[in-house]
Amino acid sequence: MFNSKIYSKGRFWEVDFARGIGIIMMVISNFVTDLQYFLNYSQHQLFWKLFAYTTASIFVFISGLSFWISYSRSIKKNSKPYKKYFIRFGKLFGLGILITLTTYLLLESGTIYFGILHFLGTASILAIPFYRFGKLNFFLALFFILGSFIVSNVTLNTYLLLPFGIMPENFFTLDYFPIFPWFGVYLLGLTFGSIAYPQGIRKMNISFPKILPVEFICWAGRNTLKIYIIHQPVLVGLLLLIYGGLPNLVF
Repeated sequence: MFNSKIYSKGRFWEVDFARGIGIIMMVISNFVTDLQYFLNYSQHQLFWKLFAYTTASIFVFISGLSFWISYSRSIKKNSKPYKKYFIRFGKLFGLGILITLTTYLLLESGTIYFGILHFLGTASILAIPFYRFGKLNFFLALFFILGSFIVSNVTLNTYLLLPFGIMPENFFTLDYFPIFPWFGVYLLGLTFGSIAYPQGIRKMNISFPKILPVEFICWAGRNTLKIYIIHQPVLVGLLLLIYGGLPNLVF
């Protein structure tokens, strides 16, 4: 699984490793969510809620860090590397729309209107003007994180403001990553990047431990989008195979 050519081109194994940890935790967390949604699993709810928030925080933080590294390198080659990030937005947000349509058609409730892919696509554009602030993004991150306590108390009967964290009453969704507070976590990733990877260059050498578990996790970290796209059909398929039918599934 370890490919020296990949890392000789400038990828940092520790970033892939952290992202791999995040995606593995996300698969576990989403499997528990499936059990809760389809089979009314209700054990250790507090633990799994904290596990889900920790998972999401790791994943979004690392995404922000990755943006810092990628954008730092891009501006060295091109003073206005916006095209790359608009393409990324289109790819991620487009996949998010596909998930919205799929969950709307197949689930009785819990349609995903602004999930992790919608958010990451949006964040990849929003982060561009914030890049210039470097370490000061820490304070801007606090604005989004603390601002969520105000925004979350606002209810309006429209879905148009869901990206900002403003929900209709009794709103329910299986995956929700509004800009308040999650863009704040993304900016914390940028802040860390500005300290540990100034101009996209690692400040210290960290040797890669060539052992199978680390190699596997790094592989997962290099393939997070593919894993994210296929893991839910696989998990739901397994549950269908085992139980023969699932409540809340339309067909």
